Amino acid sequence: MNYQDSLEELESRLLVGRTEEVLHFLKLLADERRSKKIMNLFGTAGVGKSYLLDELKRQAHLRQAATLSLDSEQFWHTPSDFCLHILQTLHVYHKGEEYHPSQLLEECVSKLNEKAADQRLVLFLDIYENLDGLDHWLREYFFKRLSANILIVIAGRHPLSEAWLLSPGWRHFISRVPLSHLPYDAVERYAHYCHIFEPPIIQEMWRRSKGHPLTLSLLSFTLQPKDQEGNGAFHEEMDTLPFVVSQWLREVPGDHLRPLVEAAAVLRHFNQDNLSFLLKREITASEFFQLIRFSFVRKVDSGWTIHSLMRESIAQDMRGRTPLHFADLQKRAVHYYYEKFTKSAHSVRTPEALELTFFLGDALIRAFLNWFDPLPKPFESIHTGHREELLEYIRNQRHCPSPKTIKLFDPHTNRHFDFHLTAEQTLYPLNWLDHDRLFSLGYDVLRVLRKENGAISALAAVVPINEKTLPYLMEHSGSRSFFTALSKQELERFNVPEHTRAGWFIHTIHQDDYEDVTQHTAIGHMLHGLMFTGEFLLCSPAPFPFFKAAHESLGFDIAEFATHTNYDGVTPTLVFFRDTQGKHLPAYLQKLLKRSGLDADLRLEEEAVPTAALPASQGTVTSLDMSMLTAREREVAALVLEGLTNAEIAARLYLSEVTVKKHLKSIFEKMDVSNRTQLVKKMLV
Repeated sequence: MNYQDSLEELESRLLVGRTEEVLHFLKLLADERRSKKIMNLFGTAGVGKSYLLDELKRQAHLRQAATLSLDSEQFWHTPSDFCLHILQTLHVYHKGEEYHPSQLLEECVSKLNEKAADQRLVLFLDIYENLDGLDHWLREYFFKRLSANILIVIAGRHPLSEAWLLSPGWRHFISRVPLSHLPYDAVERYAHYCHIFEPPIIQEMWRRSKGHPLTLSLLSFTLQPKDQEGNGAFHEEMDTLPFVVSQWLREVPGDHLRPLVEAAAVLRHFNQDNLSFLLKREITASEFFQLIRFSFVRKVDSGWTIHSLMRESIAQDMRGRTPLHFADLQKRAVHYYYEKFTKSAHSVRTPEALELTFFLGDALIRAFLNWFDPLPKPFESIHTGHREELLEYIRNQRHCPSPKTIKLFDPHTNRHFDFHLTAEQTLYPLNWLDHDRLFSLGYDVLRVLRKENGAISALAAVVPINEKTLPYLMEHSGSRSFFTALSKQELERFNVPEHTRAGWFIHTIHQDDYEDVTQHTAIGHMLHGLMFTGEFLLCSPAPFPFFKAAHESLGFDIAEFATHTNYDGVTPTLVFFRDTQGKHLPAYLQKLLKRSGLDADLRLEEEAVPTAALPASQGTVTSLDMSMLTAREREVAALVLEGLTNAEIAARLYLSEVTVKKHLKSIFEKMDVSNRTQLVKKMLV
């Protein structure tokens, strides 16, 4: 038996308490009637879903079944990128080949069905909660085209949404398998495999982990006989995973391995090379093998990864304990991926571009991350059966609105952010909510967040842009000013078939308590998912500083020509868009780099970068007008157009006023104007 076989056998033995789940999978795999098409594994973070998938894959191979594993963190979340990732994993995609989106779908389905023609094929999808933007497409289009000889295993923190169970086509083909915490006998067996036999220690492992697998694996390192001295009294916080992670970091890795663990936790996927780059020294093979032996580290296609919950807990610990060190590691990660991105085809959405999007953010974004809970609650889609419940939520909000203050803090820059909303302003997002029309669009447009008692606490409406929804978007108060300004040729970009999309319109986001961190966490996670599709995003939030600052921090541009007053008939309201398609991707990444304050470190070239493709005839600055300006000068000019003073521009771009004045002097010379007024007039011609 070779090393790999020995390692897999050990991992199988350490996967305790999951015998029933493995047997259930084997039953579905062997079912000749193919009565179930999907096995849905779900459970809380750290409950062992990914390791169970590894075991199911091993069992499938032992029975001569083919497997294909997809990790949602390794590709952009669009239908085309999903299909492309499958073709690449199957090794049937050749670099440089170009497919139309519809051809890509047909090619992907065809290759999967070909592979399943002669043998059983198991398709594993892990971390499914990240694929919210693909859920409707997978349910209504992709999975329905797959051969009955393909078994789909979907693993995530939450069960598949109600929409799956309401669908006549899926209701009887899904086997839901909840994963609970481990019972005492499984904990005891795991302790024995870890060479822990003392009953007091095993009992303490059970009491403190409550059978949670990730916590259990960490406690197996940290609980020593010395912990049992005294009367056994522990503080309540000692039972929490963050405390266990903090304790583990102090006691287990040692001074030589702790920096490796921390660096690996900053990266979503790591290997010996990028760890060496982050730590500014050569990581030896011996050190690397010590790192990957930890139970929370898994091998994936692109290297290795730390369990997401462990990664989030370590990052949270570092943000509070060593914020400057954490920021430095993130900066080094950006350097690493940006260097690789600049060597690739800039218009291609490479893995490096995906990783850069994950890392970049200014002080406000860091403040949000510092505030957010590590485990977001999920939004769930609703349908017409929830109409009365939705109306009750809206009535309650209108009956007793109250003013709110959102307080944020960025420990890296010691900056505080205070945003105030009046009672009336908290209701603005509900002003144009046409729920019946939104229900009629389908596509899981309306989504809600729920409290522990099941009541709605937040509402979101997100509309895919395609030929079916475009007529509605041409009429809607928040989107019509944008779409009606486009030329026929420009509009054609968004007129795609209804089974796909050209982007998303973020229609409405409302919450019953703007001071509730759990609600902001859930909303942030949902928006994060949309941004990781890499698709065109459009929105027109209520005209208040909080929403404006948040969208600018996320790298959105302002469609100046689409400003409207449709919220209240008086207040000018901005329309924001984010375009990372094709040639616009480098410009977007450079903008985020600059907002993050990393442009000087990376010595970005001050060359003209194509601006987002919007109609030049509607009062925007054309690429021709601005071609002589550097990227930084264009940013300054855009802020002048917004009416900001030199001091406000300096604060927004993290520059000194002297530097802003130098940029303005250069802009005036290049644009052949003498002052700000002349500049604005020339830009609006």
